[in-house]
Amino acid sequence: MTSLALGNSVVFFLLGALHFYWAVGGKWATDVVVPTKPTSEKLFNTSALSCVIVGSGLWLMSFVHVANAGLIFKGSDYTIFRYCTLAIAIIFLVRFMGDFKWVGLFKKVKATSFAKNDALYYTPLCLFLSISSFVLFFVQ
Repeated sequence: MTSLALGNSVVFFLLGALHFYWAVGGKWATDVVVPTKPTSEKLFNTSALSCVIVGSGLWLMSFVHVANAGLIFKGSDYTIFRYCTLAIAIIFLVRFMGDFKWVGLFKKVKATSFAKNDALYYTPLCLFLSISSFVLFFVQ
């Protein structure tokens, strides 16, 4: 289970780093990571602050998975990290299911660049992170 926790941790760390890259003005993939209307209008505009907040949350999730694996705080009670892992699993399960219009498995808008990437990459990744986090919660 340690390798699963470390794998999740690496994914969360890299996603967090990507958000910090965007926070400092990076442009790579910015046209396909925000849901868009069929007219190509973005549903919302991101800011540097929102990228920092999301990036920080993802790095916190990375930390939780490393801690849950027992690689830090040796000899400590890991209950809080286990329940944080459960919260992460639920968060990504909800993201996997989506809002029933723009994102997730049950989205209705499917022809935009974001929707195609969501179906190919983002939603399956959310499912993987959810299932693996549930496994870590129930097995450890």
